[in-house]
Amino acid sequence: MPNQLINTILEVNDVQALQVDFSQLKKIPRENAQNIQVILYYKDEDNFVYLLTTNNHPEELKKIEKQLENQWLKTKVYYTSVEWFLEWMKWYEKLEAEEKQEQEEHEKREKAEWNSAITLMKQFFPKKDSLDPGEFILEMIRLWFQSGASDIHFQPEWKNITLRLRLDWILQDVVNFDAKDFWKYLQKLKFISWVKMNVDYIPQDWRFSFEATNHKWEKKKVDARVNFMPWMISESTVIRFLDSEKWITTFEEIWFSDKNYKILKKYISKTTWIIIVTWPTWSWKTTTLYSILNELNNWKNKIITLEDPIEYEIPWIQQSQINYSKNYDYETGLKAILRHDPDIILVWETRSKETADIAINAALTWHLVFTTLHTNSSVASIPRLLSMWVEPYLLAPAIQLILGQRLVRKICPNCATKRPANYAEQSEIEETLKRMDNLNIPNLPVFDWTLLESHGCSQCNETWYKWRLAILEALEITDDMRNLIIDKNNEASILIKARENWFTTLVEDWIIKVLKWETTLDEIHRVL
Repeated sequence: MPNQLINTILEVNDVQALQVDFSQLKKIPRENAQNIQVILYYKDEDNFVYLLTTNNHPEELKKIEKQLENQWLKTKVYYTSVEWFLEWMKWYEKLEAEEKQEQEEHEKREKAEWNSAITLMKQFFPKKDSLDPGEFILEMIRLWFQSGASDIHFQPEWKNITLRLRLDWILQDVVNFDAKDFWKYLQKLKFISWVKMNVDYIPQDWRFSFEATNHKWEKKKVDARVNFMPWMISESTVIRFLDSEKWITTFEEIWFSDKNYKILKKYISKTTWIIIVTWPTWSWKTTTLYSILNELNNWKNKIITLEDPIEYEIPWIQQSQINYSKNYDYETGLKAILRHDPDIILVWETRSKETADIAINAALTWHLVFTTLHTNSSVASIPRLLSMWVEPYLLAPAIQLILGQRLVRKICPNCATKRPANYAEQSEIEETLKRMDNLNIPNLPVFDWTLLESHGCSQCNETWYKWRLAILEALEITDDMRNLIIDKNNEASILIKARENWFTTLVEDWIIKVLKWETTLDEIHRVL
């Protein structure tokens, strides 16, 4: 190494033995180095930088040394002949070749999508030690997003930090960071997220933005929400991507069957009543609600939302962010909204009796209100509201439609093939079809004794599934059901009455989508 050299005048063998650090070489551009015959080729741990020169331009050499001293660097100068100096100038050709290769790899990473992004991510990961931590983590974030992941998890283990991507709703392990080495990347994530970098004993969350490019070289801005949570070894970190271009703005493009599509279109065209969407966490509620708002969004309607958080900004809609730390909750916001004379109101979540009462009274005074509940089914929403001590005589006339929703994975169309259904599968499907047939539910698909199965391919990253699909149930509140609500009947009684009006459950909608070759029974059983 250079710090082992004794003589300042290098012989041929000494010059040939030198190793160049390309990150230092580029500090003096090739043209300048050639003109003044000075090359900066190495920097050691003691802050010494090494120069190779012919000393044919001593004044220029002194200027270079002075500039380095001003940067608190010490210099060691070695001399060689013009012949060998020109031989060393070939290092710039190697540098340019490496930079060209890196640029080509960078362009590949920029344009990568889906499985190719995961492949390039694994190839890029080993280069992390040679890159600035901030540059590395931002490049990886872009690849994670372009892989189609909805969120990424840095999960602390005893000796390492496992990076996991949620692809089509399933977490997949990708790479591992050393637990000690991960600290510098964690600090970069905190820095770009505008949270306190010296705090690791309480949860913190905020957001940041970055640019991503698709295979057509179209650039777009992507927002990301970040949460840091204390852990025994390191902080557990989760990044969730908020990509406005992934909105599905028309119901025909989403997942609605003809029956559910007609029901939803019927009720969102009303000017009053309350519509509830219910699901467990992570069931695509954002896409459903924003698609509904997009359908209704025009200059004729004044739409105001209360959200926690505001995930996407929608033109022409007034969106208000809940802030509990400033005593701004759903009740306070909803009271204020009614003074702004809206036509349509979205209350992101109904959590208390007071919120439910205000929303119901708004629906009874000629406002169309949307809200959400966390229940296991659409029918279960009515007992949930009654358990909040909402008055039955107010709830019954206000509520009009309840949507229940789950998220499953779609089978990969590239590697899916048909196979005969086994006895258990035949029994399950026939029993469900018979139940729907007894209710005179129209347009049922035909079961031809075959089902789809996938074998895995490069397009689905050997997971058998690609993209996601929502399963729905739409509960219309009829006059008979309103009487049951007023009399505080139980969930079973309401379900029986709903079945008389061709109500199909989530399980039945699942079976219909299996018979339409959109998903598999295994996927349904996993979610169920």
